[in-house]
Amino acid sequence: MQETTIDWTEVIARAPDGVVCADERGRIVYANPAAERLLGRSPGELVGESFPELVALSNGEGHRWDEATVAPERAIGHRKDGTNVPLEVSLVPPGGRAFATAFVRDLSASDRSVTTKLLSAERESFLSMAAHQLRAPIQPVLNSLRTIERALAIGTTPPEGTMARALRQTLRLGRLVDAILSDAAAIERGTLEVHVAPFDLAVFTREVVEDFRLAAPSQRLEYHGPGDGVPVTSDPDRVHQILISLIDNAMKYSGRQRVVTVEVEGTESRVRVRVIDQGIGIPAAEQASVFGKFYRGSNVPTAASGLGVGLYLAQGLAKRLHGSLTVASEVGRGSAFSLVLPRHWPEGKGVAAPAQRGNRDETRPPH
Repeated sequence: MQETTIDWTEVIARAPDGVVCADERGRIVYANPAAERLLGRSPGELVGESFPELVALSNGEGHRWDEATVAPERAIGHRKDGTNVPLEVSLVPPGGRAFATAFVRDLSASDRSVTTKLLSAERESFLSMAAHQLRAPIQPVLNSLRTIERALAIGTTPPEGTMARALRQTLRLGRLVDAILSDAAAIERGTLEVHVAPFDLAVFTREVVEDFRLAAPSQRLEYHGPGDGVPVTSDPDRVHQILISLIDNAMKYSGRQRVVTVEVEGTESRVRVRVIDQGIGIPAAEQASVFGKFYRGSNVPTAASGLGVGLYLAQGLAKRLHGSLTVASEVGRGSAFSLVLPRHWPEGKGVAAPAQRGNRDETRPPH
């Protein structure tokens, strides 16, 4: 009998279904042409991308590469042009080379009902993101207005800065409404606009911390760092969005009796904000996935609100600002999220002209 040699590389390359290999972090190391077509990418463009961010399971729990199974699951794929495609995904656990394999099949032609279900999940994630982003500035506005109302009722002058604080938060709230309508999709398409201006990160961060104190006076929230003197050129609105996500996340998983610390420091070339909590922490095996879309840790209480979009959005914003967002954590002891930004905006790196939003003077930072 004549021996037959099979070229498996050619077989996989010609397969009608997508085949994707990813490392232990979920970063793609190989994708066949069918996978590239399904996700709307050019040849080789998928390599280095995060598979859990590109393909979201319909149950919203994200991919766990260390617990992968071959059982097919419904998912939604995010194409580069911003459109979505319903998929069926089978995950094979890492083997001797420490990477997992995903087999991806297009369901759009055979099962239209999947599209409705997955788009519903996307809609829920958007509403969760909107609530997450808007919750922080609304409460300080209410607190400031109530303070003014009480002062006027008894014929006294409101405390100094109350009106300015309410106005600042109202303006930020308006900008957030504009931003969340398109941010997540713009991040995925790589078209997120930025509006760069110089501002003092220390002053800016202290004001964000103070706003949170007003919104949650029972929470133990501390600022550590200089009172001023940390100039940076970046997009203050985007930085504000990131800080809201990080502080809100820290408070959610710390409880009222444990301190949340916000630190600011700077060097000649970069600045850093660290948000440190004493909460439940993140398992070591899951820390690489914590910024994935829809990701929720295995030790998160079921009663905790949210669908896992806050950190996903925050990291996308950090990257757009030419910075990074990382985490160090230990279960039972807490987490420290570090936002690092260049002190000076890189020349020629997509600086958008200031845009008018409402009545705000966009030439000035919001503090």
